[in-house]
Amino acid sequence: MSANDGSGTDPGPAHAGDGGDGGVGSRDARARRSAAFGGLVGVAVPASTVARRDYLVDASLYPSEGNWAFCRFESDEVPAIRLGFELGGFNPGAEDAAPRPTYLQLHLEVMTDEGALFWLPSGQYSTEDVVSDPDRMDVRFEAGGREVFRLHGWPSISCHFRSDDGDLEVNLQFDLTSVSVLPDALLPYCVFAMWESIGRAHGEARYRDRTVPLDGTVFFDHPRVIERRHAVTPRQMYVYTTLRLEDGGGLFGYYALDTLGRPIEDYCFCVYVDSAGRGRLLSEGVLARLDLDDDDIARSWHLTWRDAEVALEADVTVRPGPILRSWGGPNAPQTRREFGFPPLVLDATVQVHERGATSALRAWGLAEYFNADLAAADLARRVQPGPPTG
Repeated sequence: MSANDGSGTDPGPAHAGDGGDGGVGSRDARARRSAAFGGLVGVAVPASTVARRDYLVDASLYPSEGNWAFCRFESDEVPAIRLGFELGGFNPGAEDAAPRPTYLQLHLEVMTDEGALFWLPSGQYSTEDVVSDPDRMDVRFEAGGREVFRLHGWPSISCHFRSDDGDLEVNLQFDLTSVSVLPDALLPYCVFAMWESIGRAHGEARYRDRTVPLDGTVFFDHPRVIERRHAVTPRQMYVYTTLRLEDGGGLFGYYALDTLGRPIEDYCFCVYVDSAGRGRLLSEGVLARLDLDDDDIARSWHLTWRDAEVALEADVTVRPGPILRSWGGPNAPQTRREFGFPPLVLDATVQVHERGATSALRAWGLAEYFNADLAAADLARRVQPGPPTG
């Protein structure tokens, strides 16, 4: 999921929200249904069975909507990619901000063995130039007569992203197998809804004259925002974790704290998809350890998610790496500390406790870490851009 403030600044993809009291229906209802998507929360269904209304993008229905892909590859040269777009926006922090319908958030982030390549032109183009087919999955954007991104097809999605200067480009195929609706996040000023899918990702990435073939796993999501106020405490921190397990399963989960330092009960959860493709929502999360690096960004954590029958213990380590290049706009962050939501390449061990047995599995993934203090500094650093040029 992904968020921006819609006021011209770009805090980066934000895949978390707030819990607390109030909101859409009772707590039991929130645990079962989403305000923006069909299907039961936490249940993995074949991607081919998802209704078109749940995967098509329609900017006229929601003030913020988009698609984001967290990819983890077997390649040592390019272990991970995060990319995506968001039409419109909302403020992911504690302060209110009016949505900006024409604001286009756009990220292409390629993690290489030498460092991170971040093309971040958010706010430089307008959502009015993004074309979305109303009848099938086909969203595309051109600038200067050249295609910048296109996502088309379902449940196999052809994905093309290219920086406007032509230096960075990815061509990937996402073969989605299952889709799970996540619990809605209740922010003080909106409902943040999202579904998440898992599947195979394969293709290639190019930076200038270097092209790398890729094969691995994609966690592909679709966020939607509903403007609605709630009497809830804003969030202070979250860690969003996606992991591919060596047995073919996967997980995607959150752990979030509010500004009073309390776990956000409705947003400390994980969706676990086992090797047979069965998904279940583990609605209780416990953070035993979170270590920060010199930039105050998470470098390792130990999380447990569980329900009455299954528990997952994830011991996660972030691969360190510098920013090799960051460009695309005048406010593109040049240091990790300036980037409030950097993608984090993960290696992990996950212990699965089920029916009295425990199995330890290696895992690989991609995460993001949010801290409201860092995000506030990020927003304060960035100047308001002029009108969109696209």
